[in-house]
Amino acid sequence: MAGDPLKANLWTDADVYISTNLSAALPANAHAPFGSDWDLVGLLDGDEGFPESRDEDTDDKFAWGGILVRTSRQHFKLTKSFTALEDNETTYGLLWPGSTPTQIVVPRPARVRIAFETREGDKVRRLISAQYAEVSLDGDHGENESDLESMTFAATIFPTSGGVLFNRQTTPLLTTLDVSPGTLTQAVGDIDSLIATATYDDSSTADVTASCTWTSSDTSKATVASGFVTGVGAGSATVTASYLGKNDTCAVTVS
Repeated sequence: MAGDPLKANLWTDADVYISTNLSAALPANAHAPFGSDWDLVGLLDGDEGFPESRDEDTDDKFAWGGILVRTSRQHFKLTKSFTALEDNETTYGLLWPGSTPTQIVVPRPARVRIAFETREGDKVRRLISAQYAEVSLDGDHGENESDLESMTFAATIFPTSGGVLFNRQTTPLLTTLDVSPGTLTQAVGDIDSLIATATYDDSSTADVTASCTWTSSDTSKATVASGFVTGVGAGSATVTASYLGKNDTCAVTVS
């Protein structure tokens, strides 16, 4: 079966962030933390996840003979949901907007910025509302003695005038690993260094020498540790660097 398993996602952790400041600064990238304007919703129900629904009015246009020639589309609406498991200041503000710690008023959803973050190991994906969202309770809310108290919220995402719904931040995916030099000739006792460079799908590169797993095909000829190759005995060996499922080699000749 063809395909790349590294591009199949199984998100093992997630968070939702809320900001009442519609001009809140965005993190610089997917690894940068959210600033002080952003508040965590807290524990989430992973089984419920982040379901998304899209609504749009469509009108099919037919020519004589019943031939479909056009479809008009308008009134697009995107709603993204999440289920919170914590009763904290942030979830209380979403459940009862406009209320105080001592008085509950009729809820009128406030406009907020919202960010959905999913993670798997070092892989991160963020969707941050480009303009604002209105968050309201979706379904019932109550308490009982056998289940965790939970609140399912539906966030209606309002696009910018240009139709942008989210700013998307992701960690780039590794595409290749290159070891340089590709061949190495050394005398017994010599120590030479190799460099492993990762290239990602956004064309960025990084020196990952220290993060690689290094092995030698014949440690009686050459050994390797953290990219440093030591000539041990006359002959040849293949040194391999491995990083996040990618591999590359250097052919070593010891004289």
